[in-house]
Amino acid sequence: MLGIRTLIYIVGIALVVWILLRRGRERSVTKKPDTKVGNMVRCASCGTYVPHGEAIRDGDSYYCCNAHRNQDR
Repeated sequence: MLGIRTLIYIVGIALVVWILLRRGRERSVTKKPDTKVGNMVRCASCGTYVPHGEAIRDGDSYYCCNAHRNQDR
């Protein structure tokens, strides 16, 4: 049968392995490629900032959605 000392060693080794695996997983998740959003513009209606490429332009104003553009017309 297993003694208490052997059981403590097994639990200790399992704990160390679990910690090492968890640290390795956290490092791989936190390393994300650099992604640039680009220039942000502010919605003339609600003030939310949206990427320039996704904004809806109407004259000199930018909007986050068609509803806000139609609301200001």
